[in-house]
Amino acid sequence: MTSCARIVTRCAALLLLCGALFFALAHPAQAQTPCPTLTSQVTVATSSDPGFVGLYKYTVTLTWDVGTHDPSHVDVLVGLNDCVCVCDPRLFKFGAPAGLSTGVNGSGPCQVPYSGAYVCKGDPSIADMTGPAIKFTPDETLCSTDETGSGTFVFYSPLPPGPPQYDANAIAIKHGTSTCYGPLYGPLPLCDCSVPAQATTWGKMKDIYR
Repeated sequence: MTSCARIVTRCAALLLLCGALFFALAHPAQAQTPCPTLTSQVTVATSSDPGFVGLYKYTVTLTWDVGTHDPSHVDVLVGLNDCVCVCDPRLFKFGAPAGLSTGVNGSGPCQVPYSGAYVCKGDPSIADMTGPAIKFTPDETLCSTDETGSGTFVFYSPLPPGPPQYDANAIAIKHGTSTCYGPLYGPLPLCDCSVPAQATTWGKMKDIYR
């Protein structure tokens, strides 16, 4: 390769590098949009509820104002990203209803019931969410969610609680095509793959998820 060719090659490489740097600066990673108003906390107690006796009962209380468009569902991001048994279906259970919130209909204020589901690989309806979450979906047959509201949501788990902590983006609310995030304070479940072993041993479950 001649000296001239080497110079041209190096200049081209430098231009590519500069272009990539410019693109990264001009297109930073999309930040999580905070909800205009969102306050929440989670508490935990040993359950005596029928069907869930002996499990840990996690209760999330939530107040929101999402600004525009009524909420279509509420997600609690539970962490556990590095938990080897994160997709064990026995980790989380729900009552019926799993939650209740304020709402509105043609007659005025009403209560909205919610179902609960565990999405171990993230909520596919929310872009860029890959971590495990508890998803609460409203049944709006008789009562609809509103842009402002409050609710109580419950899930049960054999996983023990960790210490109370503050997580700035542990609550996600999907409203319209947008999603906004807010903080959660309190204890969330810790990974312990030995606890959900009842009828099926953990060794068998590992074979399933390999």
